[in-house]
Formats: sequence, C-alpha cells, structure tokens
Amino acid sequence: MHIRELTGKKVCILGYGKEGQAAERALKKYAPTAKISIRDQKDGPDYLKDLDQFDVVIKSPGIPPHQLLTTNYNLLTNSTQIFLDTINAPLPNPPPRGEGTPLVIGVTGSKGKSTTSSLIAHILKQAKKDVSLIGNIGDPAISHIHESHPSKIFVMEMSSYQLMDMTVSPPVAIITSFFPEHLDYHGSLDAYKKAKMPIAKFQTKNNVVFFNAIYDEAKEIASLSPGIQVPFTSDDAPMAITDTKLIGTHNLSNIAAAWKVAEYLDIPKAQTIAAIKTFVPLPHRLQSIGTYHSVEWVNDSIATNPNATMAAIDALGDRIHIIILGGQDRGFDYSKLAKRIVDSSIQHVILLGETTPRIHKTLMEQKFTGTISHVTTIAGAVKEAFKKWKEKLVRGKPLGFPLMILSPAAPSYDMFKNFEERGEEFGKWVKVPPP
Repeated sequence: MHIRELTGKKVCILGYGKEGQAAERALKKYAPTAKISIRDQKDGPDYLKDLDQFDVVIKSPGIPPHQLLTTNYNLLTNSTQIFLDTINAPLPNPPPRGEGTPLVIGVTGSKGKSTTSSLIAHILKQAKKDVSLIGNIGDPAISHIHESHPSKIFVMEMSSYQLMDMTVSPPVAIITSFFPEHLDYHGSLDAYKKAKMPIAKFQTKNNVVFFNAIYDEAKEIASLSPGIQVPFTSDDAPMAITDTKLIGTHNLSNIAAAWKVAEYLDIPKAQTIAAIKTFVPLPHRLQSIGTYHSVEWVNDSIATNPNATMAAIDALGDRIHIIILGGQDRGFDYSKLAKRIVDSSIQHVILLGETTPRIHKTLMEQKFTGTISHVTTIAGAVKEAFKKWKEKLVRGKPLGFPLMILSPAAPSYDMFKNFEERGEEFGKWVKVPPP
C-alpha cells in the first residue's frame, strides 16, 4: 500500500512507540487528509476493540499477535510494508537495482543482524555509495521515504516483529542465524519461524537471499524464495577475526555474510577487505568499556539469550573471571550455558532479574563449584563484582588480570526499556569509584 493511498482514509495507528510516532509523522506529510486515530496498550484492555471501523490499521511491531487482529487482517498493515510499497523497492532485475527504484537490503536473524547490517552499510559507504542504515537498528523505515531515488541503497535490519505481517520481501535478503528467541511474543518456535519467512517468501526470481548454512531453519526460510539462494558459513570470511576490530569467532559468519553481499554488488574485493578491517564494533556487543579499578569491564548487554552468552564466553575464553547474568524470564533452557560456565574459568556468577532462581538451580544441577551472588540492581552487580575481586587480592590469591562481563542471557524488559539502557547503566556504574 503506497502511503498516498491513505489520503482521506480513516487510519488507526496501533501502538504509539517509536514506529507509531514515525507513521503518524509520515501520514501527516504524505497523506495529510487521512483521519488518524491512535490506539495504544497503555489505553487499557479495550484498545483492540472495534478496529473494523477503520479503513486501515497500521500495527506497530511491539503489539503482539492477537485474535482480534487476525479477525481484522484484511485491513491490517505496518509501516515497513508501507515504506517498501511506497518506494517500489521489490522490483529489481540483475544487476540488483532496477531503473528508477532504490535497492533495499533486508537483514534478519536471531542474532548477528545488527552487526551484519551495520557492516554492510559501512562497506557501501566506504565504496562511496549513497546508503542509509534503517529499520530495527535505527530510525523506522517509514521516516526515510523522502530519501528514495534510483541510486539509493537502504540497508534495513528487520526483526521478526516487523516481518510477520509483511506481504513483500526486500530484493536482497540476509538470514544471519536462527535459534529460539521472542517465544513469549510469538507463542512457539514454529510461529517464530513463520514470522521470519517474509524476508524471502515474496521475493521474485530476480532477487537473492543469503543464508547461514549451519542453520536448517535459515535454509528452510531461504528456500521459499524463487530467486537466487546463496549459502554462507564462517569459512567464507576473507580474513581472520584478529585482522579486524571485532571480538569473537562468531563474528566470522557476520563478516562472511557482508562479504558475500558486497561481492554480489560488485564492490571491489580489496575495498571490501579494507572496509571490514576499519569497522568498529557496535555498542553493547562485547564492548570493552575500559579498565577501571584494575579490572577490565565488558558490556555485552545485547546477549538476550543463552546462545549469545555462550558465544561471548567462547570469544573471551579464560579471561572471564566473573559474569553477570539474568533478566526477564522467557523460559529459555539454561542447561547448556550452565555446562559451558562449569567448563570455563569463570569463578563467580552474579545473578539478577526474574531468571535468578532458574539460572541458580541450573548451575547447581550442572555442579558449578564457583560462588554465586544474588543482587537486585546493575549497580549492586558491579559493586559485588569488585568486592569478589578484592577478596581474592586480600586473601593473597590474585586471579591475574581479570575481566568482568555483563552478558545476561536474558532480555532486559523486567528492569529496563531495552538492552541499550541496561548496558548504559552498567557502563555508568563501572566508572564510579568502588567503596
């Protein structure tokens, strides 16, 4: 649905967060006679009632699936769909951008999508392309309609929340990974997988999808595309991780994805390699905050599930002595993470948030021989980490140069509005002189 088709229509914006507000601004600019109503969860339990009075309902990603929305599916859309329809993106022919249309590169995955989309945008910028990084990682796509022109490239991070109601796919798609995530929102692993399918499902035969071949689900989703299907693994990365500023071998698959896309877009190989080497890691992703009080502190607040935390432990190895875990309880199985901690050099685990009792129990079941603390705040976690390190020094058993990491293995929503806020709070308290 082109945004100008909403002129004069009765439009309900469902959810008034970042995307809902962006949709309202875009409607006022491009469809100024649209009759706009706002419905939000904070208005109470009746906010989903009587939606059939509207010509169109624009659903924000934060609104979970609901029977009342299914009933009114014929009038349901979202701002990402409107953006793609408006800029007429899904019509390119090889080479990948058609005459008169910009190119959209859509990136999704359980983890790795932010780094991969940012890395692709960085490579393209270094190649002097007109590129904007939009979507789940930054501004809502609908805020960038005015940038659309034939030589424009949009690199769009796309979450399952944004994809699930789509009936159009980006002409260049990337699937970085797939494992259980957001199951409290989607209801089941199968529903989560189905929510990801529009990344490839509506492509044309002239489009392309790149997928991480180690995940069967990623291959299954990519197989829905009638276009070119290109597998990749970390083995396709053109350099060692030590030749980059990124931390952890798990980033090799993100590099491989970006490398494949750059190759497809005919970016010179030497130029791509040079760009990858200069790419600076994103905040809250194995981000070294610095050395404070003789301890190096690492912010990995983006680790919102056990797989991500295990990747962090693999990346930093025996340097980690204390780890801070916990957050919103989404029912993840923590047994593999607990086993990984038992097999590591981690000597102390600090737990906070809703997951505290389950993670503690799982660590005990896996026979963790280190010590465990329970705290209620990030400030308390930082103080406890320093206290435990100081105790080792006092007892004359220094650990060597220690590394303390926040890698929660859980979402942040029980205590913070997002993982960024959690990471910023961590960074703030790390820099406060200890008592």
